Amino acid sequence: MKKISIFLTFGLLLLFLAGCGIWGQQTSTASESTSTDLVELDPDNPTPINFYTYSLAIPSMKDGMEQLIQDFNDTVGKEKGVIVEAVADPNFQQYQADITAGKEVDVVQHVFGTLDASRMNLGFEAYEDVFPEEELNAHLEGISENALQLGVIDEKMYGLAFTFSTPIVFINGGLFEEAGLDPNDPPETWADIKDYALQIKEATGKDGFGLEPDNGWVTDSVFFSNGADILTEDRSEAVFASEEGMEAMETWKDIYNSGAHAIGSTSDVPEQFMAGNLGMYITSTAMHSGFKAASEAGGWDLYGAALPQFGDKPSIPVNSGSVLAVRPESPEKKAATWEFIKYVTGPEGYTTITEQIGYLPLRTGLAEDPDYLKDFVAENPLYKINLKQLEHIRPATIWPGDSATETSAIFSDTIVESISTDADVAESLKNAEKAINNALE
Repeated sequence: MKKISIFLTFGLLLLFLAGCGIWGQQTSTASESTSTDLVELDPDNPTPINFYTYSLAIPSMKDGMEQLIQDFNDTVGKEKGVIVEAVADPNFQQYQADITAGKEVDVVQHVFGTLDASRMNLGFEAYEDVFPEEELNAHLEGISENALQLGVIDEKMYGLAFTFSTPIVFINGGLFEEAGLDPNDPPETWADIKDYALQIKEATGKDGFGLEPDNGWVTDSVFFSNGADILTEDRSEAVFASEEGMEAMETWKDIYNSGAHAIGSTSDVPEQFMAGNLGMYITSTAMHSGFKAASEAGGWDLYGAALPQFGDKPSIPVNSGSVLAVRPESPEKKAATWEFIKYVTGPEGYTTITEQIGYLPLRTGLAEDPDYLKDFVAENPLYKINLKQLEHIRPATIWPGDSATETSAIFSDTIVESISTDADVAESLKNAEKAINNALE
């Protein structure tokens, strides 16, 4: 709740600055060149660019991100004349503060939900307006088409998919077997999730299932999988308080109140799973390396399953993770930024991201390439679940423009209220939908 409050305060500050005309002055330093031509860089006088990344602030991701940046600096960066200087940004706020202060911010590992607000207020630019069309199109070949749509707003790409996964069900094979369940025959529906969770609870005394109400992204999948939308296609109106949306939340709340659901936040439930005290947990594959190490230390096997569905409706996974958003302020910065982006979203970069951090290789062919990830995926078959789900993902919600911080906070708070309290689900969703639509107007 504290983080949401901070975001809301910052969002109101943005609106104030915009109204005073100050915001435009702060962001006017973004690249003034309308040409997408790239200048030649000088390896003897390398161009520094800064990269704001939240992954550096997450212990399970820090080493992998440091390796990714160092590998670039030692190879392509050294050859071409680029030095990447990383800035840890744990709460997605440092880049906002620095842009407001007039500092140079070149590349940001940006979350999806507030991307529209950043492109409107913080000077982030569309890739098509910054980089040469021919080079851009050539580089994007081989990246999942579904992934390429994730950072698209108004038919332009304001972010290139970077760290990314879909939600899957992590399974504690030991608790499954102790409860008389087969981890190779996982649950397929939400009804199965409840049945399996209750069986695990009864047999072991430990919680059977966990999905935190404050998860912030899997919630989209729950709505979509039952045929509900969150926003209209043009993002002008909230529509999640539909019959399908209410039914999805009621189903989740029923499991939450069953006595077999883990109670806690996104900082608590992963620890419970790693400690071997939770049978099933839905989250990102970015947690895979930590979960695998915990299972090996705890003497239990780690399994996985696809996102559960409602009855016979196919599940609709959404994406977690981030895009790379850019705002280079000179021709040299533009060329340097492009070299960095090509590397970290190329075969070498995605290999490091998958092996060392845990996200999906968005160049899916790498999973079959013996020079890159074929052996890794064979040793870690849970990634096959995610790669399969990539074929039918739907982009996570990007909240509109200036109201993004306020509306996303209303939505998040309402889900927590609907699932984890005695509040009436229908009333909560309707009230939130009305409040969001008032804000959108």
